[in-house]
Amino acid sequence: MNYLAIIVSAVVNVAIGSLWYSPVLFAKPWSKAMGIKAEDFMKNNKGMSARMYVPPFIAAIVSAYVLAWFINALNVATLTGGLGIGFLCWLGFTTTAQVLNSWAFSNGRPKELYFINTGYHLVIFCIMGAILGAWR
Repeated sequence: MNYLAIIVSAVVNVAIGSLWYSPVLFAKPWSKAMGIKAEDFMKNNKGMSARMYVPPFIAAIVSAYVLAWFINALNVATLTGGLGIGFLCWLGFTTTAQVLNSWAFSNGRPKELYFINTGYHLVIFCIMGAILGAWR
């Protein structure tokens, strides 16, 4: 496996997550759906910014590694092939888990939370798959 591609995919994952959940994109609707104020979330996490990204980065490395494993096992070596595998992994694993966590057993949270969170995973799995497929 191409470990540099895995690390780059993980970095891209975290970078997109930082943008996705920022005020530029979905911070306000996400915080509203979570029942918290965006300002309070930012204030409570001020000064923790570097440490806050360690768990997501570890999770991103694991996701990229497993996705790379699938791409290699299926002998995919193109950007579009990797994108397709990323989409299928999102569809089969991530969005189904999100349905359980963010929809079916959401304790009355708005459905927008599901769409924001699963939309992020759709984007990152497709991009990571494209990187891993093209850079195999």
